[in-house]
Amino acid sequence: MKSWWLRRSVRLRLALWYAAATALVLIAFAWFVYEVIEHRLGAEIDRQLRIDFDLVEAQLTVDTEGRVQWNVRGSHGDEGFARMSAWFEVWSESKELLLRHWPVPESNINDAPSAPHGSTLKFATVELERGLFVRMMERPGRVQGRSVIIRVFRDETEMRRTLREIVEVSLLGFPLAGALAAIGGYLVATRSLAPLDAMARQARRITSESLSKRLPNLNPNDELGRLATVFNETLTRLEASFAELQRFTADASHELRSPLTALRAVGEVALRDGNDPAMLRETIGSMLEEAERLTDLVDALLTLARMDATKEGAAREEVNIGALLEEIRDQFEVLASEKGQTLAVTTDHNVVVPADRTLLRLAVVNLVHNAIQHGPSNSKISLAAARRPDGIDISVSDSGHGIAGEYHEKIFEPFFRVDKARSRSAGGVGLGLAIAKRAAERNGGRIIVESEANRGSVFRIEFPLSRQPADNPAIT
Repeated sequence: MKSWWLRRSVRLRLALWYAAATALVLIAFAWFVYEVIEHRLGAEIDRQLRIDFDLVEAQLTVDTEGRVQWNVRGSHGDEGFARMSAWFEVWSESKELLLRHWPVPESNINDAPSAPHGSTLKFATVELERGLFVRMMERPGRVQGRSVIIRVFRDETEMRRTLREIVEVSLLGFPLAGALAAIGGYLVATRSLAPLDAMARQARRITSESLSKRLPNLNPNDELGRLATVFNETLTRLEASFAELQRFTADASHELRSPLTALRAVGEVALRDGNDPAMLRETIGSMLEEAERLTDLVDALLTLARMDATKEGAAREEVNIGALLEEIRDQFEVLASEKGQTLAVTTDHNVVVPADRTLLRLAVVNLVHNAIQHGPSNSKISLAAARRPDGIDISVSDSGHGIAGEYHEKIFEPFFRVDKARSRSAGGVGLGLAIAKRAAERNGGRIIVESEANRGSVFRIEFPLSRQPADNPAIT
């Protein structure tokens, strides 16, 4: 049953739920109405029985022989009693029938009620004949000083007919009401889910080649509209991701093809003119340089891929930033001296950051390498770490050509170069800043650039105070 239910459409399930809920409400309402009407009609009969009892008791007498008599009698009773639409019995306290006044001759009575069992007030419903129910009130009374038990009766035929008509109308009306509720629920569900059908049809037409399409959104304020908004925002992000992936793939292919082409070219030259040992040594040296550059490019791509693929948080440890910067300065001192550059480290006392040391070092190393590459000869490169009111900064400053404001975000994209004409040997592979940005973000920080054209650059890694350990007095 569950499997069948789950295979049905949402609109059908909504229609069936609506019909079932309507049926339950109608059943509960009909039961309530039935109980109220039955109670009211029964209470009215009981009230009439009390009135009948008073009238009967007042008109009973005892003759000279001690027999209980009705004052005025016709062939089947008096006219006054006929207007009461009831009948009665009089019993002695010893359970002897003294008088029976029924609207039919006693010879026609097939199943008369049994004698009273007690002398207290009692209401009961009895079936005199098949399908003939009467309401009976039994109560002690007095006839000219004599104690008796008087029973008065009223026919329940009309009341039961009324209740039966209510049941019949309900039984006939409930299926119709349920069917109308199901049809109405189906139509309402169809109309309500029409935007969802439109979104589904449009979603089927969206492929990787048509990510610019969006789902229709007629009403952004309702639940389906908000769902369409979320899907459209997701499509926007997917479109941007696909575009970035396509651009990255094209750039990576181009970057990989360049050293491979160079390797093939110098190899062909060496094969063609391979008699000169000096030329062969120069050719092999060029091939090794291109191979090294190709290795660096592949390593950088693998680093980016690993950081993108790893979803878990980085393993944190307390990293002394001053010691880290001095270690990086020692690593690049020889490379900087070849261009006459100097590396200077300035830090506040005991600056400590909880971070993955390997990733943090990778970020700073790429920033320093970038500053050495693009900084002018005989210039100074500063490495600094400082506390600020809301966190800690690690900065790398140079006095190079600077970067125009419109490129501050783009320089962190893979393979982007501000100067397209710059040679690859001088400009690197264009992945250093992208790696630095990913490494900083994996440590909970962010990297920003402060630079203007021809005025040098400052790359700053910022760690907010909220991610610092509260029990470290050096950074609070």
